[in-house]
Amino acid sequence: MASKNKIKDLKTIYSTLKYNYIKRQKSVASPSDPSKMTAILDKYKKHNTVFVHIGLKQIKTAYGVDDPYGFIFNELTKRFQSIMTPGFTPSFKKTGLYHKELSKPEYGSFAKNFLNDATYRTDDPAYSLLVYGKYDLTGCNTKESFGKGSSFEKIDKDNILNINIGTKWLVSSQAHYIEYKNMVPYIKKETHEGIIYYNSTEHEKTSVTTYKNIHWFNKYLSIIWNRGKMLKDMLKSDIIEYHNINGLKIFIFRSGDLKQFLDEKIKKDPYYLIT
Repeated sequence: MASKNKIKDLKTIYSTLKYNYIKRQKSVASPSDPSKMTAILDKYKKHNTVFVHIGLKQIKTAYGVDDPYGFIFNELTKRFQSIMTPGFTPSFKKTGLYHKELSKPEYGSFAKNFLNDATYRTDDPAYSLLVYGKYDLTGCNTKESFGKGSSFEKIDKDNILNINIGTKWLVSSQAHYIEYKNMVPYIKKETHEGIIYYNSTEHEKTSVTTYKNIHWFNKYLSIIWNRGKMLKDMLKSDIIEYHNINGLKIFIFRSGDLKQFLDEKIKKDPYYLIT
């Protein structure tokens, strides 16, 4: 048993070092014809709702546009009635402050820009979602980010379309939900309290239960999931569409399909995501 745990630890360390290295690399996309990307999006325009992760630097490099956010926002709104992206502010866990209008999303330039166009933002002070359009998350549980009745549970049950464009690797916010639902051995629940500001005057006390990675190596370097392994296995299982257009990567999958796929993997190996 000790030797197996040691092997898992070594795999976790290697995967984390690998993806932290990739994370720091510059954009590798080359100029290309945007019609190739738009043709891919056109195949999915019958879907009302999409959850996106977008790499603006890659889009700017690939298509030479001065306003990559405006370019991709226009392409998405042409095809989808509702668009979602993470508005995550994990700093709430330390500061205890969350302002729905002024707290900037802490991951990615696309989300920071999208905040201004979003129809609404959910109340979860650590893992809010930004929604453009009519997809309704307003009745969801925001006191337990990945728990029963949460936004992520609804997205899973609705099997929402996910599209990554210009990301360095496969990205899915739902993986947090899947880790939590499976209560993998390297995490534990934690609750944080603070204040939520709805606007410049309305505010009240709030709290949220999320989870913390307690793997010993996470103290030294934030553990990153093994994205390459996930992509390889998802391609084998035929639950993801993957394109690489002169370095611009596009990943397309469904939330519920991902949950079913990862549930099976985690059942066999609780450390699947991080090794």
